[in-house]
Amino acid sequence: PGPIRCQPRITLHSLEGVISGISPDGIDLEVGGLGFFLLCSKSVLRDAVSGQRMKVLTSLQVSESGPLLFGFSDEEERVLFQLLLKVRGIGPRLATTILRTLDLSDIINAIATGNSHLLCQVPGVGKKTSERLCFELRQQIEHSGFKSLVSTVSPESADTVQFVYEALDSLGFTRSEVRPALAKVLAHKDPESPEQLLRDALGELRKS
Repeated sequence: PGPIRCQPRITLHSLEGVISGISPDGIDLEVGGLGFFLLCSKSVLRDAVSGQRMKVLTSLQVSESGPLLFGFSDEEERVLFQLLLKVRGIGPRLATTILRTLDLSDIINAIATGNSHLLCQVPGVGKKTSERLCFELRQQIEHSGFKSLVSTVSPESADTVQFVYEALDSLGFTRSEVRPALAKVLAHKDPESPEQLLRDALGELRKS
């Protein structure tokens, strides 16, 4: 018999290109002469401007109907997307609809506090599904540090926190390590500057 050929596993971490179209549920992105359509979160659609370059974090999901690309503005959204997929009855399209309908902080706080009524605002999410989301993901949200971080970050501090995330990522720290460290720092004071927040977060990481 001939040699066994293994099908390569294709993964995409991110895409950067020019936005050639915007629809209510996603964007068309031209990357190196190729066109990609991405179903996107609320924050990606909010920042998307036709004709401008944009970098989007991605998740490739393959089903019987074929491959689909999903786009996120940062790693927090992508992690939450993956958590949502663990809930029975939540597929990638519905998970993205949740991220497209509600803000990230609202989703996290709704799950953490059991506010199933807020989740019912999402098209396709009924009472039973929303209650299942809260029940199955509450502990994971608590353990991930999502809740404590979101509740302590003001909109004015969001850019500073994102800067520190990227800086610590370049130093080799993972998001799961950085999130609780930042939550501890931000629980006591608002960041004076990105540099100060970075120093304080490094101090917390050295303690752990």
